[in-house]
Amino acid sequence: MTGEPHASQTGEPQAPQTLIVTVGHATYGGTCTATLQRDPAAAPLHLDVPYTIEGERAQVTITGEASRRTNPNVGLDSILAPSPHRITPRCLHFGICGGCQYQHMPDALQLHTKSAILQRLLEATGVPAPTPQLHAGPPYAYRNRMRLRLQDNRIGYNRRASNTFLPIQQCPIVSPLLWQTAAALNGAPLPAGTTEAELFATAEDTAVQLTLHLDADVTTIDRDAPAAFRALCTGLANVIPQLVGAGLLVHAPATPGTSRRIQQRQRIEISRWGQPDLPYVVDDRTYTVSRGAFFQVNRFLTGTLVDIVLGNRTGNLALDLFAGAGLFSLPLTQRFHQVIAVEVGQPAATDLNRLLQLQGPQHRAIPQTTLAFLKSYKGAPDLVVLDPPRAGIGTDALRALLKLAPAEIVYISCDPTTFARDARSLVDSRYAVEELHLVDLFPQTFHMETVAVFRSL
Repeated sequence: MTGEPHASQTGEPQAPQTLIVTVGHATYGGTCTATLQRDPAAAPLHLDVPYTIEGERAQVTITGEASRRTNPNVGLDSILAPSPHRITPRCLHFGICGGCQYQHMPDALQLHTKSAILQRLLEATGVPAPTPQLHAGPPYAYRNRMRLRLQDNRIGYNRRASNTFLPIQQCPIVSPLLWQTAAALNGAPLPAGTTEAELFATAEDTAVQLTLHLDADVTTIDRDAPAAFRALCTGLANVIPQLVGAGLLVHAPATPGTSRRIQQRQRIEISRWGQPDLPYVVDDRTYTVSRGAFFQVNRFLTGTLVDIVLGNRTGNLALDLFAGAGLFSLPLTQRFHQVIAVEVGQPAATDLNRLLQLQGPQHRAIPQTTLAFLKSYKGAPDLVVLDPPRAGIGTDALRALLKLAPAEIVYISCDPTTFARDARSLVDSRYAVEELHLVDLFPQTFHMETVAVFRSL
């Protein structure tokens, strides 16, 4: 690697530095590595260079100081020696918007890059695993959900690596109906204090739900906001007849000892229009998904994900942990005599309970955290399916799960770093990775979905 950084040894803030680097392999997060040896006596400077492909030569600008925990911020100025694989991004906001990182790569290279990243992470943690089986779908117009910022009655996202508002004119990774609805919000008469909008559409793009978020609570909301919200929805429905429902959310009331950040994450729906949910069909199975409930975002590959998790598995008892609205729970009831599904988050937990009640009394939804459930549960499951958030299952929950000694665990992960950590713990507990799948639910971004089948030795 080349470059002559002018780092001061004084510890004072440094001026931006322009460097020439040749980048190495891709890392999780949408960057490629570059290492600079400032002098033999100093530690090498590690850079994470965005929007590059392995082997490219680039000019970059770095700001901030490296520390033991963080690398300096790196901005890409220009590509001096491009990869022969480099393509023109489809979106005019690419490189400015914080949403996509891989539009400069062909689809096949994106998939290969993600597979290599996953394998390196598993090797680094000492997890023996087979080569990932790769599953991909259409690379654009795949998202069934989008979340927008709203500022001065304009729609937008965040600029890369910041909270700065970026007005947008297109978003080619979302479904056509989502973009049509988002475009209709641009310049629309929004309720006072509207800061965000969330849209969720069916896989077939035949219906859409809208959620508006206000920067207010029940004591500070503008009194005309509910009426303005209902008028907005009526007007939108004239332009977007697929709009079937909408909700208006505010912060939960402040309580003693609750931080503002936590308060802002807790939302209350104070007004609604139309129906409160959306019927979502996956492989001829219908899920009733309440507005705001978690559901997979790729409208083309959700069925593939379910098929991988199901395989040809059958048995007496299956546990579905972090079950959400029941994406895996419903088909599991058709394969196992009893399914116990665990979900604490609302409104998904209510959707899950309603869904399993329709499948018969032997199937149950448990409105608890996975940790609380596992600490008290004494059954002997044939199969455990777990789909935790990015943080992974957690040490205590994993320890409690291992006490149940299930013969087979299917782990669905949206973060390969926490997955590799948890996989190491499972391997240490005499489980082996029997199957490994990489499902590209998030094309054009560095995010990936991993499905691993662990079998007890």
